[in-house]
Amino acid sequence: MDDLISIIIPAYNVEKYISKCLESIIKQTYSNIEIILVDDGSTDKTSEICDEYEKKDDRIKVIHTENRGVSEARNKGLENVKGNWITFVDSDDWIEEDFCEVLLKKIKDYDADIALCGYKRVTENSCEIINTSGNDEVINRQKYIEKTLNPQTGYGFCHMKLIKKTIIENIRLKKGMTVGEDALFNLMISKNIKKAIFVKVALYNYRMNLNSVVKKFDENYVNKYLKSMQIIQEYMGNNYEDEKNIQNLNNFIAFHMLLIAVNYCFHPENKEKRKIKLLRKLCNIDEFKKGIKKSNYDNLSITRKITLFTLKHKLYLVTALICDIRQRQNRGNK
Repeated sequence: MDDLISIIIPAYNVEKYISKCLESIIKQTYSNIEIILVDDGSTDKTSEICDEYEKKDDRIKVIHTENRGVSEARNKGLENVKGNWITFVDSDDWIEEDFCEVLLKKIKDYDADIALCGYKRVTENSCEIINTSGNDEVINRQKYIEKTLNPQTGYGFCHMKLIKKTIIENIRLKKGMTVGEDALFNLMISKNIKKAIFVKVALYNYRMNLNSVVKKFDENYVNKYLKSMQIIQEYMGNNYEDEKNIQNLNNFIAFHMLLIAVNYCFHPENKEKRKIKLLRKLCNIDEFKKGIKKSNYDNLSITRKITLFTLKHKLYLVTALICDIRQRQNRGNK
C-alpha cells in the first residue's frame, strides 16, 4: 500500500510507560500505519499489555521474542515491516499526534529520503525542548554524517526520524553493540541518503531516566564504549576516509571519553581509590588517546570544551573537580 508507515517499537519491562507510547501512536492524525511491537522477553506485565492492544487495533502486530536487546528487537521489526516508510519509537517515549503526518508531508515537499524532527527531553520534573530553532534545514549526505558524529545534535538516534525503506535496504543494527549502535546504524544508512530534511518542530518526546543513565554505576561502562568506538572507527576507516569525516570521528571519540570521566571514573559508586590514576590510564588507551589529541572542540558546550582542555593538557586534578561538580548536578536533578 502506498505511503504505509511502519512504526517499530522495541519493548522490554516498560509496563509503566507502554500504554502512553501506544496511545500516542494509535491517535496519529495520519492513520495509514502499521505498528510492529517487539516484546523483547519482558518479565513484567509489558507482554500482557502489548497483547491487549493488539486485540484493540488491527494495525498492531505483536512479536514476542527472547531477551536479546534493543538492537535485535529493532532488527526483528525491520524483518516484518510492510510499509515503504519506517520510523522507530522507544517504548518509554511518545510522539505528538501529527508526527507521521508532518514528517511524511515534509519528505514529499522536499523530495527527501529521510525526515528528522526536534524533540522534548522529559524527566519527572522538567521538559527541555531541543532542535527547534530556525527554519526547516535541507541536509546532504556529508552534513548528515557530520551531525551523526556529533552526539549533541540528536541525529545519532534511531528514533525522531521517518526513513524511506529503500534507504535502509538490508542494513541492520549491529548485534552485540550496547552503546553507539544508533550512531553506527545512521552512518551505515547515510551512504544511501541523497537528501534529508530537518523539521524544526518538537514532534517526539524523549523520556530521560536519570536513575539508569546517571545514578546507576556500570562496571562494564568503559568496555562497552571502547568496543563501540572500535567498531565505528573500523567502519569509518573502511567507508569514509576523507579528512573531514576522520576529524568528526575524533571529536566523537573525545566526547565519549568525557562521558567516561564523569559517569565512570568519578562516579560515587566507583570503588577505585586512585581515580585520577584510573582516568590517566583510560586516557592512554590508543583509541581515546588519539581522539583526545586530535579533537578540535567543535560542537561542544563551554563546560565540555573546558573539560576536554583539561584532558588534552593532562590537568587531571581539574578534570576531577569538574566531574565531581557534574555528578552533584546530576543528582540534584531529581
